[in-house]
Amino acid sequence: MITQQPASSISALPSSLLKIAEQLEGQRSLKPATLRQIILEAKVESKDLLPWADFDHPVEDSYGRKMIYKAGNYEIMTMSWLPGDFSGIHDHGHTQWGAVQVFGPAEHATFRLGEEGITTLARWQMKTGEVVGVSHSLIHQMGNPTDEPFLSLHVYGTIENEESITGEARVFDMVNQQIQRVDGGVFFALPESKVLALEPAAPAGFPTRLRYEVELVKRLAKMADTASHYRAAFQQASQHFLSSQHWAQLIDFLKSNTNTTGHFSNTILWKVLFQELKAAARLQTDLKDKTKKVDPFQEYAAIYDAVIGTPCMNSFMKNYLQELTGKMGGLSAKKILSLGCGTAIVEAFLINELKADYNRLLGIDISEGMIREAAKRIQAKKADLLTLHTDAEQWDIAYSGLNVFHYLPLGKMEIAIQKTAELLADEGYFLGDFITPDHIRWYPNVILSDDERVISLRNPKLIEVDGAMFQESEIFNLHDLGGEMAIHYAGKHRRFLPPMHRVRSYFEKYFGEVQLFDAYSLKEISDTADTCASTRYVVLAKK
Repeated sequence: MITQQPASSISALPSSLLKIAEQLEGQRSLKPATLRQIILEAKVESKDLLPWADFDHPVEDSYGRKMIYKAGNYEIMTMSWLPGDFSGIHDHGHTQWGAVQVFGPAEHATFRLGEEGITTLARWQMKTGEVVGVSHSLIHQMGNPTDEPFLSLHVYGTIENEESITGEARVFDMVNQQIQRVDGGVFFALPESKVLALEPAAPAGFPTRLRYEVELVKRLAKMADTASHYRAAFQQASQHFLSSQHWAQLIDFLKSNTNTTGHFSNTILWKVLFQELKAAARLQTDLKDKTKKVDPFQEYAAIYDAVIGTPCMNSFMKNYLQELTGKMGGLSAKKILSLGCGTAIVEAFLINELKADYNRLLGIDISEGMIREAAKRIQAKKADLLTLHTDAEQWDIAYSGLNVFHYLPLGKMEIAIQKTAELLADEGYFLGDFITPDHIRWYPNVILSDDERVISLRNPKLIEVDGAMFQESEIFNLHDLGGEMAIHYAGKHRRFLPPMHRVRSYFEKYFGEVQLFDAYSLKEISDTADTCASTRYVVLAKK
């Protein structure tokens, strides 16, 4: 509810707000753009709103809300936003034109209501002092994602006089698929006494529903200390927002927006999805035990094979391994060192299918989580190629799969190739796959496991760092394996993209014979080539 009485007269307003009110007197039909300009020209400052600030609003209220001035057909209000305060998703009732000015970096999201339901159009952070227009059809959400409180100015108007300009506003309940009609604040978890009427609503799209439930859980978490029924509501909401029952909706959402090559078709919707998944991943982490330190690859290792290992093995790795290990005279009598073995799915293939000797094969990786998975299949230990003692043991074959060398720090690829050569016995071989500088043209946004229980989402882009080219991929890994939908934000991973001729030159410097092959067709690549058809290539080098 609006708890502050309106100003006693228009003349009692601060000069900036008085200027707005005087401009609006007698106005009946305004365009939001015109009102936006009026507000900007009034040069309102945050201090002008302080007499109506309500930073002590009850925790049940999603933000503070007070009237500054009420005329027959327009209202001037201020909202007070504590850190973490968010409105529900709402419209503005009888409002036909309006505008909002923020005095802090507010988060603002807009939505579309169609026959298929409600979907998020955009979510962004506004700049302090920015003004956005409000129309009768606007459905939006505002909030404070920062650590500092701030205020906002709200002006709403109609053609005819209304007792409450924002009366009978719609608040969208994404859990129960309802629209709540309200006269007061557009808050989360409104009690029945604050709801004028309920109407059915179509289901929300996956990103919209997910973010709605994230903010609902966060609000209920703050309310849980005030009453037992809120604690129960918090527990229920925290279990529901990532329930396995939502998995099918996520799969349908991805399939309907992804083409046959795994690329997402709607870049705006893709950006929204990543934003909402980040918020959900943070909340899921907050609800877990923070005292446990986890290797960033630990949880990923268990699902790696489903979205990376198995698809890559089936699509190109088995083929090149069978063909090129034959050029090395087979594996049965060879001592093999696998560099960056990951979960050892490839190394298990070398042992089980290509007759490599289990006792003569060792896998190393820098990730403890990966090594734990690898040790279920092969002999494996945590180690870093760059710090291995090259005089300790000599190997017949060094193998590196899935472009491991590209993940090395800038300037370390040549050093790694030199170290690899030093680890090999005379006439030993290196075999490994790499990616071309234009690998991004193949790189899919969505990778779905065969059983559709594991998903990897990738947002790649090319970046330049100190004159070097990298493919930077922001990655989410999701699975439905443990009774709830798990969202793991893997962060941004960079892969160095040297020209193919430079990689060839590194190997030629430390090896005697060097050949490059397209990883799919196994067609040999000429030394003048810039790329290859599949954007993946294999290096076979003999010391």
